[in-house]
Formats: sequence, structure tokens, C-alpha cells
Amino acid sequence: MELNIETLQALARIMSEEKLTSLVLDQGNLKIEIKREIGSMQPSEITYQEPRMAAMEPLPHHTQPVAADAIDITDTAHWKEIKSPMVGVFYQSSQPDKPAYVTKGQSFSEGDTLCIIEAMKLMNEITAETPGTIMEVCVGNGQVVEFGQVLYRIVED
Repeated sequence: MELNIETLQALARIMSEEKLTSLVLDQGNLKIEIKREIGSMQPSEITYQEPRMAAMEPLPHHTQPVAADAIDITDTAHWKEIKSPMVGVFYQSSQPDKPAYVTKGQSFSEGDTLCIIEAMKLMNEITAETPGTIMEVCVGNGQVVEFGQVLYRIVED
């Protein structure tokens, strides 16, 4: 996640909409903590930790990428982007203990669910408009995404 004014505004908007008094976002090498006083609409404290190199840990078995030996990953000219249609929280699966809907190297069909974006306590399924193959997953599970942020890069079949 890139720390910029739009990201901070999106986090503040979520806090306001959900009536939260604090919000902690920890994405491994980035940690943002925002607190506000009860009744105040303005953040009273924002803490930002400098990015740090985290030890690479293997993904849980159900989120391991599918081998993509037959895919030419060097030819990015034909890649398409699937972008977020809303501000919310990105989830790769319907439940934490369930496998991801799609992973890098995996093929999908038109109408397949690719992910869920939670916005204002509603779970919105993001479905594929065309068949294709996932070339890159651009956001992490549980990450706050902005409108128009790239979620996946794909090659259409």
C-alpha cells in the first residue's frame, strides 16, 4: 500500500462512516494507526511507522499460487487491469479459512467471483467480465482499497 493523501482520506472516510474511534492498518512493512476523540470528526493522532523489511513467510497452503509454467510473464503488453469499483476492504475469499477465489497463474471464467470488497458492512462480490488468467494479484487480503485501484492484472483468454 502506498501512503498518500488519498489513502489517508479513504481511511478517515471509513472511520467516519463506521463511527470508529481508532483504526490500525498493519500490512507487514507498513503500519498506520489513526485515533480520534469521541465526538470529533478530525483525527486526533496519526502514527506512521517507517516501512521495514519483513521476513518472507510462506503463504498458508490454500493461498499458494498455481504454477504458471505455460504463461509468458515477460510479455506484459497484453495484460489488462481489473480495478476496484469502490472504496472498501479487499478479501480474497469468503471466509478466512476458505481458499482464495483466484491466485496468480489461475484461469477463471466469465462470471466467476474474483474477490469480495466490503464497503459499509456490505460484502460485494467482484466477478470476471471475461475469461482470463491471473498474472498478478496487486493487493493484499484485508487491505483497504480505493476506487479505481488495480486489484489484478490478467490476460484475457
